Amino acid sequence: MQIRGAIPPMLTPTTSEMDVDTNTLRDFTAFLVEGGVHALFPMGTTGEFASLTHQQRKTVIQAVVEESRGLPVLAGCGGTSVRAVSEQLDSITDAGADVAVVVTPYYFQTTQEGVQRFYEQVALEASIPIYLYNIPQLTGFALERATVERLVEHPNIIGIKDSSGDFPFFMDLLDTTASSFTVLQGIPTFAINSLDRGADGIIAGLANIFPKLVSEIYNAHDSGDYLGAQKRQSKVLFPIIGSMHSMPTVPALKYLSAEVGRDLGGTLPPLPNLNSEQCDRLDTCLQTVMDTEFIGEEEMNRRM
Repeated sequence: MQIRGAIPPMLTPTTSEMDVDTNTLRDFTAFLVEGGVHALFPMGTTGEFASLTHQQRKTVIQAVVEESRGLPVLAGCGGTSVRAVSEQLDSITDAGADVAVVVTPYYFQTTQEGVQRFYEQVALEASIPIYLYNIPQLTGFALERATVERLVEHPNIIGIKDSSGDFPFFMDLLDTTASSFTVLQGIPTFAINSLDRGADGIIAGLANIFPKLVSEIYNAHDSGDYLGAQKRQSKVLFPIIGSMHSMPTVPALKYLSAEVGRDLGGTLPPLPNLNSEQCDRLDTCLQTVMDTEFIGEEEMNRRM
């Protein structure tokens, strides 16, 4: 399955009892779909998958699939046990997801060969296609190009979400994998550069806040309006990303979402709350970008 476009790594709405707020999740999914995103990615890092139970993860994916209106659903999946990940894959399949995005195993000190064995065994038992998920700053392990080249030979491994921040590595992926292998950029500051090089899509946390704008960046680039794409990136995405520097990402995104009128609840432990200085910094930046011509009237009204 070749998935292209702007994709939100979905935040997970939660209740004060630390459960999934399913009704809010359904409304939130509809909001993203109406914003023009090209696919949906629940239960990634931004979705706090590591803080949720197996059943809660399934509940999230099922609700997103039911509200997806036919958009592809990429479901996050992760763990250090092949058997546990295989059980998650069965659950993801039952929930109706199209693709499983399997993060590299963490905690253990391992090698490229060990991770290759892990993925090959998981792919062998999976009944839906798999994307590799490379995010070494959180897992402590970075996939190497040669490992990816070997893994793509498996017929059930059909793509990668690369959030390494290593742009030369990302370019190598584009140069050395077949055009049928989906390559998605997970670092939004590299969005347009990645699309210039032939990336299939961008996964950007701010698509949770401004799905229409992030979708327009992809659509403008895809139609040849490179200046329009660059203006949206430089006037909205870059300032907010800059204001989030050194902040924990998920609390910052949930704060921004609430500030534009869509309260998704708090973050789950062990994630922290933002302090007052961080909130003030986000508020100042948000006011600046809301005054640009790229933020629609609907977003403005929701904040009032």
